[in-house]
Amino acid sequence: MIIVFTINKSFLLPFAVTLHSLLLHNKGELKKLIVLTDEIPESDQEKIKEIIGDNDIDFELIQISDDDLSGLVTTLHFQKANYYRLLIPEFVREDKVIYLDADLLILGSLLPIWETPLTNNYLAAVCTPGVSWHPELGVSKEDGYFNSGVMLLNLRKWREENFGRRVIDFVSDNPKLIRYVDQCGLNALAKNNWIRLPLSHNLTVDVYEGDFEFGDCGCSKEDINRAKKSPLIVHFTGTSKPWHTSNQHPFKKKFWKFLRQTPYSRSLPEDFSTLNFIKYLTPKFFRQGIRRFQYRFFPRGKFKLMK
Repeated sequence: MIIVFTINKSFLLPFAVTLHSLLLHNKGELKKLIVLTDEIPESDQEKIKEIIGDNDIDFELIQISDDDLSGLVTTLHFQKANYYRLLIPEFVREDKVIYLDADLLILGSLLPIWETPLTNNYLAAVCTPGVSWHPELGVSKEDGYFNSGVMLLNLRKWREENFGRRVIDFVSDNPKLIRYVDQCGLNALAKNNWIRLPLSHNLTVDVYEGDFEFGDCGCSKEDINRAKKSPLIVHFTGTSKPWHTSNQHPFKKKFWKFLRQTPYSRSLPEDFSTLNFIKYLTPKFFRQGIRRFQYRFFPRGKFKLMK
């Protein structure tokens, strides 16, 4: 397997957990690891190499320039670095790779993703339940809206059709339609040209919070329960993350367990304070209500009453 990450220095701590959990569950299966980044301090590069350890894999860190991404839409917690994955075919010469976000827990072998037939499709990904506004992008409920945090990419097709740059142009030309940065552009242009992966292959926060209707993305109640019970990949989507004090994700303890096994083991929650500890004690239903209000009325603003 060939895995690609795109990160910046603000996501090094969760990336350590993602990488450690990936290597722990994919020994002997991962042949090449590529990291695209704008800048990572040398001390952190050494920590990444320490996590890789004696695993027999080809590791490549590629420094990229993001000057031509300036001016693209960013939102509450999405940064310009989210668009780096659109540049992968320009820096990675492979024909097929698995792309992974840096805020994941990998809990099993990724061979089922790697071995998914792509034929002539752009990618394979997991449909996201509960996205109600996607018709604005020209994507119907039947088409489905996928999360771009876990994707099997057909880089050969991307290069042949200049797909990454077309997505960048779409985002630039349609800023009012964009809420989830590159993900919206990818869904708008990849419509009917992507393969659906099982829900368990990218289990997002939406599924745990139940903010969707059964039947979304063709997921039955049984499908949801099965994915929650045995996820392959847990994805810490949303503004609240396990490395935040107030976060109460079901896999938060496992995140910190894995973090303690990395060179970042002495880290504390990045926002640790008395106020945020009080937020942690706030009832879950109230915090969920605040987040929904936040996404609905301040999708691009700085409103952050509660994480």
